[in-house]
Amino acid sequence: MSPTKDHHFKHTTASRRASVVYGSLGKGGLYAPSDFLHPSNEDATIEQQDPESLITSSSYLIPNENTPLVSQQEPFSSTHIVRNNSTELLQEERDLLRDNNLIPSTSNIPSDEEEFINDTWEEAVLKGKIKTSVPFEMKTLARSSAPLIVTFILQNSLSLASIFSVGHIGKQPLAGITLGSMTANITGFAAIQGLTTCLDTLCSQAFGAGKSELVGLHFIRCSLFAITCFIPMGAIWIFYSGNLLRVFVPESEMINIAANYLKIVSFGMPGFILFECGKRFLQSQGVFHASTYVLLVCAPFNALMNYLLVWKFGFGYKGAPMAVMMNYWLMPLGLLIFVLWNREYLQCWPKNFRITQAFENWGKMIELALPGVIMVEAEFVGFEIITIIASNLGTTELAAQSVVSSICSLAYQVPFSVSIATATRVANYVGASLPKNARICCQGSMNLGSTSSIWIGFMGIIDCVNACSAGCMRGQGLQKIGGMITLFAFYVIGIPCSYYLCFHFEMGLKGLWAGIIIGLVCISCLQLYTVFIGSNWEKIVDAAKNRNAD
Repeated sequence: MSPTKDHHFKHTTASRRASVVYGSLGKGGLYAPSDFLHPSNEDATIEQQDPESLITSSSYLIPNENTPLVSQQEPFSSTHIVRNNSTELLQEERDLLRDNNLIPSTSNIPSDEEEFINDTWEEAVLKGKIKTSVPFEMKTLARSSAPLIVTFILQNSLSLASIFSVGHIGKQPLAGITLGSMTANITGFAAIQGLTTCLDTLCSQAFGAGKSELVGLHFIRCSLFAITCFIPMGAIWIFYSGNLLRVFVPESEMINIAANYLKIVSFGMPGFILFECGKRFLQSQGVFHASTYVLLVCAPFNALMNYLLVWKFGFGYKGAPMAVMMNYWLMPLGLLIFVLWNREYLQCWPKNFRITQAFENWGKMIELALPGVIMVEAEFVGFEIITIIASNLGTTELAAQSVVSSICSLAYQVPFSVSIATATRVANYVGASLPKNARICCQGSMNLGSTSSIWIGFMGIIDCVNACSAGCMRGQGLQKIGGMITLFAFYVIGIPCSYYLCFHFEMGLKGLWAGIIIGLVCISCLQLYTVFIGSNWEKIVDAAKNRNAD
């Protein structure tokens, strides 16, 4: 049987059907043909081995666009995830069949139509009639992004609740909590967010390649690595934050409040790390709504605990970081409950895990994690520098800068959510050795981001292109290039332009934001060039195979 070049799926059998419509709510993804073939006796022995020892060889199928679909002489690894024939799966298959004009349009799939969908799907896949498209990718990414938008808005509300609750106590507590929160964001949360972006590549590519247990290993390793990296910063927060902050801020009372905030929040950081890694563990399997469910519980609980601890129980301003710290532990607990309730996602957990495996092969993870930190921190610190510059313009301009920054931060949650969904889906395609579909997904992401930016404004268009192209690069595993682009565009072009336009051309706050827009345009153009022109997809796929075979 000869493979069809462009079709979305690789193989199907009558007993188990392969769907690679990855990224819709609650569902995972790209599967190799071996998922749906019964294991041989040799496979049973293989399954007991270390999941990382299942390297690419003549005995195992890594799906690609030049590989024969079925070989009767070759055994297949059966270490992948088995999917249930759910209503959601049928809905997605129906959508692709309809998009390819293989069935008439219908609103839903009644039970009596299930066999018809199954038979049509089997025949279409075997004949290579199923092809992905930009509109289909846009629709799938939109479905995946929707719960993430809610997730990020709710997650940002955790620190805002602290500021609002303390704001009624007085100006000094409010200023201290704000300073502590900003310091925690720059030196802690942004760094952790950057570190864990390596899982956008590693987990999703492993899942796309069918190395399901490797997904769990990556989660364990990244969690330990991030916690290890935070230990020195946590010690600084607890013992030295007051002395360090005094170098920049002369107000003693404000410094004491900020230092106490950092001390208390530091004890919740391991929970935050587990939540960020856990999110990506599930997102790599196509489960984007789990964190939304968790935060729909945790965000109101955080507001309630802020009220009780700050006002009712008499802890004052210290109650605010206490509430945040408790929620950071409640969030990973919520993900754990979700996984235990939906045990099919535990199939990505290593079965014969040895503690030594958690400390192996950190090199490839660090190669992606450190550039990820640069990508996140460079942009984050860049906006803080703009705020500091704005403070020299006067109180009114600083207040306006704060309002504009808050609005932009809120609007950014839309393209950022699309970028997360894009990174996961592109990495899944790359892991499955389907570069053509990955490129189509990148095109769909850019179209979706540009379309959504219409509602945000001109800067929103640039921000959407920036976020979506960055998501494509994370899916490709090109964080190192992304980090260099961000550093160059922000600190060589963007911020100097902001300063020059603000003071030399006397444009004030408009000049500051004009410089930022120039920097974002440079980032977007360079990232677009990298994704669509400068990318060698064959090398990207080979690099993914190398990561999945370590």
